[in-house]
Amino acid sequence: MEKSKLERFISKYNIGGACESVKLVSNGTELSVRSISDDKNVLAEIISHDMSFPAGEFSIYETKKLRSLLGVLGEKLKVAPNSANGKSVGLNLSDSDTKVTFVLADESVIPKVPDLKKLPPVDIEIILDEKFVNTFAKAKGALSEVDTFTVTSDGTDATVVIGYSTLNTNRVNIKVNTKSNAKIDPISFSANYLKEILMSNKEIKDGILKVSSKGISVAEFDGDGFTTKYYLVQIDTKD
Repeated sequence: MEKSKLERFISKYNIGGACESVKLVSNGTELSVRSISDDKNVLAEIISHDMSFPAGEFSIYETKKLRSLLGVLGEKLKVAPNSANGKSVGLNLSDSDTKVTFVLADESVIPKVPDLKKLPPVDIEIILDEKFVNTFAKAKGALSEVDTFTVTSDGTDATVVIGYSTLNTNRVNIKVNTKSNAKIDPISFSANYLKEILMSNKEIKDGILKVSSKGISVAEFDGDGFTTKYYLVQIDTKD
């Protein structure tokens, strides 16, 4: 298998280090994972549709360590489970010259990720095209101290604001293209997480950010062999 593809899969669920402990599930060709951040403000669901990963369930406690070990190896990898008493206790990863072993965790120490079966109605669908991704990343870099982005719409024009406040503040207003648009009051989510999400999915040209005034937004991407979903929870802001 290609190391770069596995690294991309990891970056999509890891969200810049926010989601370290996860359980990978593979049927031999499709690799999936559900992850949640420690602060519970973002939940991810990632599927790679053509990953030649061994079949089974693999509990990763420290993703950072796995990424470091992958860095030792070349692009062409072999991955094999290390089993004891019928249970996977490690992963053996190797290239033509080098082999590393990554110790797996007990599933009991992996955070439980809640099922989000019933979501509130969507008010706005924002197109996450290349222009928006690049502008958002630059805006967040310019206002690195700002933790949230805010979505607002009058029902005709929708805007994403970094640095939103009723007070006089430094801010960036980004007018966005939408698939659907309804009037909503300003609602805020984590700008740090969205930036990481956009950067780890930037090879997929068009994603969608679905925003509900009930306090949740969902960023969705589908392409290049991956299907990814990220659920962002509303963050209350105070002026």
